[in-house]
Amino acid sequence: MNKKVLVTADGIGKSGMDYFAENGVQVIDSNNPSPEEELIESASREQVDAIIVRRAKATAAVMDASKNLKCIVKVGVGLDSIDIPAATERGIIVCNGAGINAPAAAELAFSLILALVRQIVPLDGEMKQGIWSQNAYRVDGLAGQVFGVVGLGNIGRRVADMARPFGVKLCAYSPHAPDEAFGDDIERIDTLDALLEKADVVSVHTPGRDDNRHQFNETAFAKMKRTALFINTGRGTVVDEIALAAALESGEIAGAGLDVFDPEPVLPDNPLLKAPNLVMTPHVSSRTHSVIRITARQAAETTCRILEGKRPDDQFLINPEVYDL
Repeated sequence: MNKKVLVTADGIGKSGMDYFAENGVQVIDSNNPSPEEELIESASREQVDAIIVRRAKATAAVMDASKNLKCIVKVGVGLDSIDIPAATERGIIVCNGAGINAPAAAELAFSLILALVRQIVPLDGEMKQGIWSQNAYRVDGLAGQVFGVVGLGNIGRRVADMARPFGVKLCAYSPHAPDEAFGDDIERIDTLDALLEKADVVSVHTPGRDDNRHQFNETAFAKMKRTALFINTGRGTVVDEIALAAALESGEIAGAGLDVFDPEPVLPDNPLLKAPNLVMTPHVSSRTHSVIRITARQAAETTCRILEGKRPDDQFLINPEVYDL
């Protein structure tokens, strides 16, 4: 193919690299952690045809560095690191791996929920100290609880599917979701505040955008039940972490489970590290062997398809309007 692809920090995975090699694509590896200046220098020096990103930021300046740039492909789903309006304005195609990681991400979200509901982490700690607390152990469980989903996208819908067999009462706040996403048994909640007041479990699956930064703040946590659990596997930027730590410390909410933070990795002085009733994982919701393999291959296939002059699958195409320019 004789094309050049710049792969930013965190790489693309062996299956993706193998696909590029099979198709004669030259891969330029970016140095970790791929700061903007380094990406600009690499893209300009090599005049790349495509950029593959995972966490690195694809800004307008990065896009302008190569006159040959035709596409930016995200390994995974989240697009908050890509300036999509700038790409569209320049006629640059933006794609991601929408839907591929949904089963694994939902699995991790529900794992956090069950760990909190059944108090698995403190029980494990007690067992390892020789404490047998069987007689004192009492939990509500999920049956009959109001299970609130914020964001009925691919992952949010799967989490709702997982919750059904537990006998919960489903509700969701997702103003942009189509009617069919709610089905017959998910109550549509018109405002976030109303969902926070109603739900016993709040599972968040919204993307990180400027308009929802710190959407879950001191005011939001104050609206929740003192017995409620808060789960976030969407984006760390939607949570005011200081406010969440304070809500856990004061008992304003009963517990939380987080897979995403702002910034990442978590800084040593983050108050969440000392907060009670909190289960944390280091943004690993989609880090299964199968998802890593399939996502890398899909990103490479999508990139090559675009570089061959073909339209990518609509499932992965973020800015179809570029084809109207």
